[in-house]
Amino acid sequence: MDLLRRLPFPRRPPVIRRVVPDEQWRLAIEFAGDGFRLFRAERVYRQGPFSALARPDVLKALTYDEAAVRWAGIGALEAAFLRRESSPMTQAELDHHLLRVGYCNRAPTPQHPTHHVYGVYLCPFASRPFSVGESIGGGHGEMGGSRSFDLAGLRAWPEWEAQFELAGCGWAVPIVRDGDDAASMIDRLVRAICARGGM
Repeated sequence: MDLLRRLPFPRRPPVIRRVVPDEQWRLAIEFAGDGFRLFRAERVYRQGPFSALARPDVLKALTYDEAAVRWAGIGALEAAFLRRESSPMTQAELDHHLLRVGYCNRAPTPQHPTHHVYGVYLCPFASRPFSVGESIGGGHGEMGGSRSFDLAGLRAWPEWEAQFELAGCGWAVPIVRDGDDAASMIDRLVRAICARGGM
């Protein structure tokens, strides 16, 4: 028994459970038994083949499994590297982790000739994960506003599907409308955004 205590046991490699990019070149990565950690893409996009990750649409175009995060034609970052180069996320960081679902300027409109932008955003870890809004005019004369919803509140709002269409993310309507479980629906939505490269 004393010998067993002295033998060095190899550490098990970290296991990736979920990966959620955001709009600030960061990845929220959930590791099994370790919670969420924040990886900043600047750790790799200043060098070699990963320089393409400086483009947010490219960074979002990721796939992942338990062992690594991958970008087609660029490369992969293994779980051990991502675990080592990331930091634990606070609840505040999780609540404000923001991913764009759709964003489209519909000007000219009766409200403004050049800037009438509709947007839909996802805060996957917040109690009200959906933010739907408009930006009219921009700059110092900004008008418009946004509203945040949980899944039930969003579905109960009669205008939500039209707002998704105006924001250029009508493709997301069936995912949001047909998902029974909020957590699995949000995961499907995040994966769909990544598959589209955040576009």
